[in-house]
Amino acid sequence: MHQPTNHARRVAVLGAGTMGSGIAAHLANLDFDVTLFDLTKESAEAGFERAKKARPPHFYGTETASRVRLASLDGPLDAIREADWVCEAIIENLDAKRDLYSVIEPLLRPEAMVSTNTSGLEIALLSEGFSDSFRRRFMGTHFFNPPRYLKLIELIPTGATDSKEAAKMTAFLEDFVGRRVVLAKDTPGFIANRYGMWALMQSLHTAEKLGFTFEAADAITGPFLARPRTGTFRLADLIGLDIMVDVCDNLMRRCENDPHRDALKTPATMARLVEQGWIGNKAGEGFYKKEGDQFLTYDPALGKYRPRVEPGLAGLATKAGFGERVRAALQAKDEVGEFVREHLPKALHYAAYVGPEIAYNVRDFDDVMKWGWGWSMGPFEMIDAIGYDAIAPFIPNKPLYEETPFYAEKTSLDLERTVHAPIKQDARFVRLDDFTLEKSGEGWALRDDGMGGHIFEFCRKMGTIDPTVIHALWEHLQENPEARITLAAGGGAYSAGYDLQIILALAEAGDYETMRKALVDLQQAGIALQSARSAAAVHGYALGGGFELAMRCRTLVAHTEAVIGLPEVLVGLVPAGGGTAEMRKRTNGDAKQLTAGAVMLAAGRKAMAAQARKSELLRGTDVFSPNPDDLLFRALHADRTERPQVSWTVAPPMVAGMIDTEIDKLRATNEIGEYGEVLAGEVKHIFVKSESEKHALEMEIEAFLRSMGKARTHLRIRHMLEHGKPVNN
Repeated sequence: MHQPTNHARRVAVLGAGTMGSGIAAHLANLDFDVTLFDLTKESAEAGFERAKKARPPHFYGTETASRVRLASLDGPLDAIREADWVCEAIIENLDAKRDLYSVIEPLLRPEAMVSTNTSGLEIALLSEGFSDSFRRRFMGTHFFNPPRYLKLIELIPTGATDSKEAAKMTAFLEDFVGRRVVLAKDTPGFIANRYGMWALMQSLHTAEKLGFTFEAADAITGPFLARPRTGTFRLADLIGLDIMVDVCDNLMRRCENDPHRDALKTPATMARLVEQGWIGNKAGEGFYKKEGDQFLTYDPALGKYRPRVEPGLAGLATKAGFGERVRAALQAKDEVGEFVREHLPKALHYAAYVGPEIAYNVRDFDDVMKWGWGWSMGPFEMIDAIGYDAIAPFIPNKPLYEETPFYAEKTSLDLERTVHAPIKQDARFVRLDDFTLEKSGEGWALRDDGMGGHIFEFCRKMGTIDPTVIHALWEHLQENPEARITLAAGGGAYSAGYDLQIILALAEAGDYETMRKALVDLQQAGIALQSARSAAAVHGYALGGGFELAMRCRTLVAHTEAVIGLPEVLVGLVPAGGGTAEMRKRTNGDAKQLTAGAVMLAAGRKAMAAQARKSELLRGTDVFSPNPDDLLFRALHADRTERPQVSWTVAPPMVAGMIDTEIDKLRATNEIGEYGEVLAGEVKHIFVKSESEKHALEMEIEAFLRSMGKARTHLRIRHMLEHGKPVNN
């Protein structure tokens, strides 16, 4: 088993600008000891305040923000002397960075890691002339903005960097900083900006050349082309038009021999917007502008914003796979075909042209575009899926044509040697489909975990569960009562809970006995998980019935950003798959904990896993992973020893009054409505009156069934199904 060995915890981030403060925030979220430096204490404070107000949020909350210490580069530099990692992130200016290194070099501990965050400067030039000790451990760490949300880091060693230091930094970033690392060559823009920015700018030029509306271009260059929903113009607004111009100008200067660099020139409409200061989301207006609830679109012909116009492109209405739909679009005589022919072949051609210069292999290139730019397929994967012959008529020549397909028999093309080489398999980043499927049913699958046990996979959308899924799990646990079992799911969530459509149908039919049996099965499956050598791998959403099962596992392994909780009251119900009883048991009879646990359920509150450490949702023995990609690996290797059982303690007499006081506060602030107060009373009754775990389990089912019969519960469920948010009736 892979054992993380780098226990670096003290980090000095130099530079409190957008990237530096974002990096500091991300590290503080992960419990690092962070000192954020800037030229003066005042400028450090200003950068820190901007980070605290950033949207989406850089920090998990005020508690994590309080972990960052602020310092001035003209003051005491003790934090640099003590740092395990010094991450420089000042302005993109070679001389300024080198001047700073001359100050900090004598202060660095011999074993300290040191890196620069830059998106365009040559790493070798930055370290040139410094000591061997400095150069051997110096490298580029290109984070992506915002650092909390984008998991890619391009790691750029120089010719002087010790390979062991690069390996040490890679392991540290993946194990403790929660990022995925791609080694990139020390070339202009590395992989992400050299190609990603080129592809984005080429798309802007295509829309301008063809006279396409921004809405139409975004519709085509979103999921239809295996890219994020932001498409082209919305993505440009998100990045910032001024930043795009700066990056592209730098690439133009440094890539003067690139015959394709004209695509990096600023399109006329973009130049006009930048000149007016309309540089995107941070300015409140760019290609798009939001006024109230309305999104307006800039019209280049009018020179002002107009209401959004839906593009109505029939050619996008296809359920065909990527290769099939693109091949069809390349031949289509409609607007989609026109745009795809003008843009995509050129973008894929450029990947094949520039690939050998900037990347070691096509797998790294594709991973950068998927992890850093949010594409669901990289350009070389796209070429294989479409077929080079289908693209060839639209490009002037065919670089690397003889080497296609780029992926074959668990190999990918090595761009330096132009031979296919085995794809490096890292056991930490295993996926569910790497494990042998033994059996499956509607909504579930059972896989051999390769360690003498099984993985039980939730397969429905968002990992929702239903009686069929629970019965399959319960049956497996009965047949293998003490075996290894790991609960997991693919996709974007572990489990969003019980299928509300089923509950609503049973409620409207008055079929309470079927629901009672389903709840008993859910409770029994949870109890059986306590006897089995069980673990759960929790990511995305882990709510309701799915989370009740995870709570009962001997170890719960959660991605730090997983959203967990038992919010059943938001749909008019009480957690009844063992969740209310388990929360009650975990309070150990302590009056304050009993009250806090009851209020959490009564308000239907959810929490990010990293922020729920001190609540009854998690135990001290549960484990966190900052990297979502190694979550399954950590769960499979989690400690599965039997946990000591907490003895049931009768609630102290004052708890009823304490809970009532908190419920009154929830009503006063309108966190819960009139019916919410009724449901809060059901939770309070279980917390205060249950005499044993068995009694609490019985009580939660009865409370669930009582609520299930109420019209106001039906209203809450329907509202959630139709609108995706609760109604506070």
